[in-house]
Amino acid sequence: MAVSRRRGRAAGESTAGEIRSVALDLFYKHGFQATTLRHIASRVGIQVGSLYNHITARAALLFDIMATVMQALLADQGQVAQEPDVVERMRLLVYHHVRFHGERAKEVFIGNSELRSLNRQQRARIVALRHEYEQMFQKELEDGIRQGKFLRVDVQVTSFGILAMTTWVSSWYSARGRLSLEEIADIYSDMVLRGIWTPAAGQLQTHLRRVERDNAKRSLAAAGASK
Repeated sequence: MAVSRRRGRAAGESTAGEIRSVALDLFYKHGFQATTLRHIASRVGIQVGSLYNHITARAALLFDIMATVMQALLADQGQVAQEPDVVERMRLLVYHHVRFHGERAKEVFIGNSELRSLNRQQRARIVALRHEYEQMFQKELEDGIRQGKFLRVDVQVTSFGILAMTTWVSSWYSARGRLSLEEIADIYSDMVLRGIWTPAAGQLQTHLRRVERDNAKRSLAAAGASK
């Protein structure tokens, strides 16, 4: 991790967080190679040498930003695994993916554009995290096909297509736009499900309504049991 705790807890954490925030903004606007430690220190309002109280190196700071966003994405999506229905799990995966990438567009841009700036070991770690994330989508596609809910698509190509399409939201979404991020996430999740749903399983909307009713019943039962 690039951020350390060498100073007093409150002041150190505040400065470390500001350094990370400034670096994120500068890497996004100017690129990693064009951003120096002097630029970061100047924006934070400290001496260049003082940066080393909080970071080990500029490259370590970049790696920390890229690794942290991937870990947060994996943790966010890991909650989807609690959903028992494979169709609803895929819907939630897409929905959360769109929301996450719309909300953290700067980190997504840096992650996609600065992989080349990492050393071999750092790059291998980020690639491994990305592969772990891709596997989540591929697993749900495989489960849906096995259960007769999804078309027999090429799992790897389809998962890459879903991720590429939904990740691109980070490049054009604006909070000032016509639709909210939640509405866009709903549109994308519906589009993905319609593209992979097999008619042999019946009506997609009927299935989703049944899942919604079942989840509501489970929630009521759990609430009653906790009293």
